[in-house]
Parts: sequence; C-alpha cells; structure tokens
Amino acid sequence: MAKKIIEKKITLGRDAEGKLIRRNVRGKTKAEVEKKAFEMRQKWMAKSDEPDNRMTFLTYARHWFKTSKALRSENTRAMYENVIEKHLVDFGDQFFDEISLSDFQLFINKRADRPETCNKIRLTLKQICAAALIDRVITQPVPIDRLAIPVKQEPAEKRTLTAKEEEAVMKADFNPMQRAFVYTLYYTGLRREEALALTPTAIDLDKHTVTVFQTLIYDKGVPLIRKCAKNAYSLRTIPLPDAAYDIIKEYVKDCGEYLFPMPSHKDKLMSHSSYVKFWAGIQRVLLPIAPTATELTAHIFRHNYATKLFYSGITPKKAAKLMGHANTTMIMKVYAHLDESRELSVEKLNKVFSDLSPSCPQQNEEKQ
Repeated sequence: MAKKIIEKKITLGRDAEGKLIRRNVRGKTKAEVEKKAFEMRQKWMAKSDEPDNRMTFLTYARHWFKTSKALRSENTRAMYENVIEKHLVDFGDQFFDEISLSDFQLFINKRADRPETCNKIRLTLKQICAAALIDRVITQPVPIDRLAIPVKQEPAEKRTLTAKEEEAVMKADFNPMQRAFVYTLYYTGLRREEALALTPTAIDLDKHTVTVFQTLIYDKGVPLIRKCAKNAYSLRTIPLPDAAYDIIKEYVKDCGEYLFPMPSHKDKLMSHSSYVKFWAGIQRVLLPIAPTATELTAHIFRHNYATKLFYSGITPKKAAKLMGHANTTMIMKVYAHLDESRELSVEKLNKVFSDLSPSCPQQNEEKQ
C-alpha cells in the first residue's frame, strides 16, 4: 500500500498587485513537509528587496550578494560568491542570533592551513554583518574585526626554470600553438591572462614588439575579455627577441581573431577547462626531457623572465615597466634576492680575501 502524501499550503507574501502568493508543499512525513516549507520561504525571502529577521544567515548572505551594488568587478563577485557557496554554506539554516563570534572563529580555525582563504572569509563576514545591521536583520553590530586569522607562512621561494626545463622548451616536439604559447611566456614574461587575450594585431612584426592592451578573465570558467590590462601600468609594449621572432611570425600568419583560442575554433576564446587541458598537453611534451615539467606553471615562466632581465643588466625601473608592475617594489624583491646570491659567491669572496691570507709567504717574511 502506497504511503500517504502529506500536503501543506503556505503563504509566501504578496505580489505586485497585493494578492497573496501561496504554494503547496508535499512530503512523505511532517518533518519533510516542514523542511521543504522552510526552504521555500527562505528562497522567497532571498529574492525580496526587503530582508527581515526571519532570514537565516545563509539566506541573507545570498540576498546581500544578489543585491549589493558595490560588487561590480567580476573578480570581486567571484571571490564573494566562492566564499558564500563553498564555505559559509556550512552554516545552513542557522539564524544570526544562533551564531556567536566564537562560532565564526572556530569556523576559521578549521581552515588554518589556508590563511588567504581565512582572510577572504573574514572580509566577507564583515561585509555581510555590516549590511545586515543596516537592513535591521540584526540589531547589534558583530565585531568581525576581532576574529583572529592564522599567521601567514612565508611563501615558498619562487623558482625559475631548471637547466633541463630550459633545454626542453627549446627541443620539445610542440605543435605550433603550444610552441608559440610557450615562447610567448618565455621570451616576453606575459601573465597567463595577457597571453591568452593576445590578438594578431598585438604583434608588430616590423618593430619586433608585443603590445598588451587587454586581458582574459574567467567568470565561472567562461572566458571574457577585459578591455584594459590588470592596471594602467600593464598596458605596455614589450620587445620580441630575435630568438622567438621567426616562430611567432610564422604562427601569426594562420591565426584567427585570437592567437591562442579554443583548439577547435580559431575565433573563440579559450575556456578555463580547455586551458587546463592545453597546459597539461604542454607539460606532457616537456616531460621526456624535463621530468619536473609537471610542476611548471605560466607564472614560473614569468619569474624566469624577470630573472633574465636581472642578468641582462636592465635597470629595476625598466624591468618593472616591461613586467607591467605599477612600481619597482616587486621587481626589487627579485633583484635583491639575485644580488644576494651573486654577491655571496665563493669566487668573489676568494678574490677579495686572497691577498690577505695569513699563509701568504711574503707576509710571513715581513713578520719575521
């Protein structure tokens, strides 16, 4: 015998004409019906422009994300949405007055191995709680600034390409697009998002230059072109070395709208999933010569380029300009580290102290 279905009619609110909006909720048990009714009311309230204290913390967080006018940048929106849907979702159907500051702290402590994530969570909580106070969802401010963030560990030293990896870059059996992409990273130091946004018009074959005037960003994996670079200083023209010129010149001839599009479509931007596969393909081609190729990222190529600039004798100011930095702060960190390594070389120390050695025969004779 089939189990009886329980049904309940709930009122959600009123429509634009003032009529009651009612919905039927069905379930096999009373508990299931009540849960569905609760979730339906929360979804309805999340769509409303007038939040109230019947909203759960998560419902209000989603409402805030949907209605906040301050979240204009795609990257900022993506960051907040990721925090809400990947982390704050753990608070489920709890209301504000059921969550204490210590609950938030314990929540952050569980992610102590990811300090950057903890910082993003605290920032998101601060924004949500401040907005909730204005909307009168809560009556007292929540001192989010008192939340302790785990001490950030010193990042691992950025590395350059190894000798084997550099050899692989020159000798690997790449297909034309793979080689052009790797050479672009290696010889120009472009950010990944700058390289993926390049068009044939960005390459001046007469002047041997590459101009960066736009970047590619991913919004939930979907590629979008931003008609300006990361910052005003990212808009720049970079010399294309002779070693890369012939490869890039030949490759540009057969390009469509973009230099590095979807493999199956010359005029379509490369999606995030396609890029992951594309980069994995590059790593596979490098592996026979360089077993460490599985560790390589586009950013390692960029750091390698900065190192090349140092050894070429280019000034920090010029290097920062070529790298697209707003100032020399970042490049000076690279230069200072390389300076230290170079200045502490055994050869230089031996040269400096060789004439002052206590075993020098001439000095011993003078002492006698």
